Amino acid sequence: MQSLIDEQKNWQKICAAEDYEHPDFKAVLQDVFGRAAAYHRKQWEFVVIYLNLLKAGKINPDATGASFGAGREPLIYLIAERVKQFTATDLYRFNTGWTTAKVDKNLTCRDFVLELAGEDFPREKLDVQDMDMRDLAFADNSLDFCSSSCAFEHIGDFEDFVSHLKEVKRVLKKDGVYVMTTEHLFCHPTIKTKGNYKFSLDYLASVFAAADFFPATTLDEHLESSKLNQVKPELGALDGFNEEVINLFPGIILSKFGVPYTSSCFVFRNDQQQPFELPENRSSEQAELCQHQISKNIQAIYADYKTLNPTAKLNKNSRSVMNDHLEYLVSNHEDHFELMPIEKGHFTFTELIYLADYAFSFQVLIDLFQSAKLRFKLIRAEQLKPTSRSVVESKILQLDGSSRLQFNHQAEPGYVYALAIATAEGKEVPLKSIQVQCKVHS
Repeated sequence: MQSLIDEQKNWQKICAAEDYEHPDFKAVLQDVFGRAAAYHRKQWEFVVIYLNLLKAGKINPDATGASFGAGREPLIYLIAERVKQFTATDLYRFNTGWTTAKVDKNLTCRDFVLELAGEDFPREKLDVQDMDMRDLAFADNSLDFCSSSCAFEHIGDFEDFVSHLKEVKRVLKKDGVYVMTTEHLFCHPTIKTKGNYKFSLDYLASVFAAADFFPATTLDEHLESSKLNQVKPELGALDGFNEEVINLFPGIILSKFGVPYTSSCFVFRNDQQQPFELPENRSSEQAELCQHQISKNIQAIYADYKTLNPTAKLNKNSRSVMNDHLEYLVSNHEDHFELMPIEKGHFTFTELIYLADYAFSFQVLIDLFQSAKLRFKLIRAEQLKPTSRSVVESKILQLDGSSRLQFNHQAEPGYVYALAIATAEGKEVPLKSIQVQCKVHS
């Protein structure tokens, strides 16, 4: 397979659907992974990491490598059986919130990872270590290669990212290669949620510079115009919607609260001396395209009244979990995701929704067993800081029996909106039924 690699193809790039049509990508996906094309960014990450290691000549019987934040990802087994020695590392703990690294108390982390190895897997080639990405337990200049698949953004904050890259630089041999994928934002500043960052390219460039460890100079940010490169609609606010369903549909670009993102892959070399430079004349075409698609999605979903989950934000375990992780068994552990604080007294609190610049209406259909005084609140939060909530409109109403209420507002592009209802008297709410709906107006 090494002889089939197109040396001119740049696999330091953002995730794009057209990559699935490249002969090298097809060959690795079919012959190494044994999978059909899913047009899913996690599948893309695994294949592109393998392709970059293959292109660098690191998938060979004499090579020694490691992966970070590896859990039990398929790359562990596919790479280990093709090299001399391989170490999978993660925070393998019995009490972790990440299911992919949650080890039973009666198992070693190595036994845990080997549970998914095939019968013919060469187990002697694989070591498994409980290891922090900021403090790598490898000797200086000891690894030919290493990799990580969307683990980098979960380390912590700026200094943690820098510490990790410095450690990788230390443990790699002079001609060593580090291939990593991480979160890529198209048109927004970095989302600085500790343990769950999403990166702008500018921010990543500052991390690389601080670590004095640089990837190749050119990042391919091109996207062909295709349906598979369009932004998936955000459906998690709808009543009865199972977020796992979205993984059944192909698509490379996702969004959360109207912020589009995908994955990007970077290839670091210890002998790379030239600093990473942001592409000149960076086009805003992709950003504009993403925003246009998100606006179209909003219009398509909310052209008519759609019923929302009325208690989406009343679950105290609610986290800003990205639904594309669910298929890969990422838990919603509080160490990794922001909590949404909930005040006492609320019995309705919808998910925050991005509605671009549309005028919109929240409609409430409520039926009470007896009269009650209720507080209705239209909530607004910053798009990139959904916990920074403020009340746009508040009404206290005395209701009896069945009522239909409507709240109208003009959305602003930098904000997300929700409707909350609480008792105004500190009493139990005599609620027979409630339905909250949303509609946008052209």
